[in-house]
Amino acid sequence: MTTARTLFAVPEGLGALDMAAVSEAARAATLAQNRAGATRLEAAYVLVEQFARAALAQDEQRPEGSRRPGYARLAPAARARDHLVAACQLTCWHADRLVTAGVQIRTRLSRLCSVVGRGVMPEDLAVDIACRLAEVPDAIVGDVEDEVLARFTGDLEGGDRPSRSAVESAIEDAVERCDPAGAQEAAEAAAETREVRFRGGRNGMATMWAKLTAADAELLRRRIDTDAAVAAADGLDRPMAQSRADALAALAVYPPDAAACDTATTGASAGDPATGTADAAAAPAEECGIELGQVRVGADLPRPSLGNAARAGVPIRISVIASAVRGLPNRVEFVHGTYSSFEWLCTELLEGDEASVRFELIDPAPGVLDNPERALRYVITPAMAERIRLRDGTCRHPGCSVPAKDCDVDHVIAFNTRDPELGGPTTEWNLVCLCRKHHREKTFGTNSYRTGPLGELIICTDTGHEHRTRPKGPLARARDAIREREWEAFADRIIGPDGTLINPPGHTRYGPHTRPA
Repeated sequence: MTTARTLFAVPEGLGALDMAAVSEAARAATLAQNRAGATRLEAAYVLVEQFARAALAQDEQRPEGSRRPGYARLAPAARARDHLVAACQLTCWHADRLVTAGVQIRTRLSRLCSVVGRGVMPEDLAVDIACRLAEVPDAIVGDVEDEVLARFTGDLEGGDRPSRSAVESAIEDAVERCDPAGAQEAAEAAAETREVRFRGGRNGMATMWAKLTAADAELLRRRIDTDAAVAAADGLDRPMAQSRADALAALAVYPPDAAACDTATTGASAGDPATGTADAAAAPAEECGIELGQVRVGADLPRPSLGNAARAGVPIRISVIASAVRGLPNRVEFVHGTYSSFEWLCTELLEGDEASVRFELIDPAPGVLDNPERALRYVITPAMAERIRLRDGTCRHPGCSVPAKDCDVDHVIAFNTRDPELGGPTTEWNLVCLCRKHHREKTFGTNSYRTGPLGELIICTDTGHEHRTRPKGPLARARDAIREREWEAFADRIIGPDGTLINPPGHTRYGPHTRPA
């Protein structure tokens, strides 16, 4: 939450206007929106310049030889990004791109600056182009910019907006024509950014996002399509998209043991058609140096299980938040991994082989791990750190979604190493999760931080804005449910069926015919 003036819309009705006037009003609003985007891009650049000047002024005021070391210096662009996250209600990713685009447009891309200033180009499209051109060398960026804008400016003025993929392709073609050698180097550098990410979703589903080289992606696509086609040919009656998802999941199955793999190989050489089909499907992948599980393709595609996860060396940790004493069912949180339901987990535990599972019971009451002696020690115990991560869920800086498991657990009020009794204690209320970059921002920046009730974090910037974030992890959600349940029980005790207050609370209200004489 940000303490600032509330945004509002001017209540001007358009129902009384004709179609041409409404269309013109929409076009005028789009032009105003584009110009507002240009202002926001300029503001991002100006903020970077102001933070840079402020840092320079601070260094000049310090005595000679006492300037901050390199690790204690914050990049002006990073400080501007964190400021815009809360001021403009953006995520860190969007704010980072906004700052990058603003700096690029004002310092390297003069023609794009002119187009954006006229309101011809939407802000998000300008950000896409500027962020992509930021990767282009200075020697050719002017030629690439001219070629790309000459291609798309006329389309925009005519109402034809290019897609993101079209812009990306146009820039890549222009770079390859202007600097073929540089394009090859860029392709090699891009291969170093390959990654795979997973994110849990609702209703027992999860999302997998992958960035691969084109060759590896094509190899994986062919393997998945082949297995899905074989399953369909075997009579599996389901959409091809689901069959492809099952084929991808089947690649996660690990072979039982080496002996089984040797037996399967022997069977294939002896003419076993089923195993031979699997080996034939996996042969292209093995030739390219990719190790895949020995799975049989077809309608009975194998499914990953906890046994396979344990065999892969991934332990299963389950946290049970004890809420039964507060009148709520215990909440089961799967700390590492994404599982569909408690019933699914029980089935897998019964059927999975060698599944390693550790249960831990967590008391949701705030401060149960606080200890007077440990409160005066700087080092945070593993149990306390795990509890803070379970409470916060993500980095607590506004707009940041870095998972808590990848964050540092930091003292909000700094710990006083010389006299611990005068500094921030190592207790639950004074600890929060911060990713490394926002941990550095808190340590070396100029914002002030303080805590609120039940883990609320309050950040006061040097510009006078106040931002608040609340924890959103499983432990915080359990506490919210407990408070909601307690409030409902309290309301039931003091409010009667007819909506009037009961005095004293909890006593049955006598009706007009049952009141004692």
